[in-house]
Amino acid sequence: MTTAVVLWAVWLVVGVVSTVVVSVSGWGLTGAAGVLTIVLSLVVWAVVAAAVVLLLRGSPVARIVLVAVAALRAVMSITDGGVSTALIALSVVAAVLLFVPSARPFFRRGDVPEPSRASSPDAS
Repeated sequence: MTTAVVLWAVWLVVGVVSTVVVSVSGWGLTGAAGVLTIVLSLVVWAVVAAAVVLLLRGSPVARIVLVAVAALRAVMSITDGGVSTALIALSVVAAVLLFVPSARPFFRRGDVPEPSRASSPDAS
């Protein structure tokens, strides 16, 4: 589970840095469309950051959010090559690690009570 969290954190950092580099260098859109794109990108990265933090707390919703954002990002950048291809591969590995059988106990809800013996029928 630690490996998955580290991979998501690396994915987040590289994504934020690439967004900033594209916006500062002027490779992206210009004008209002460019500003809107940067703002939306940073909002998405903020959601990813929150999901990574929630992932550390065992949130099953966080892993769904991360996989959905990674899939959307992969679809949008699959033909870019280079760093984008590496990020897609990294997110695939990180997503798979969230769903391996050994990760299941980490996402179990701790607030679900065990059934008591009083609620089970007596054998006598």
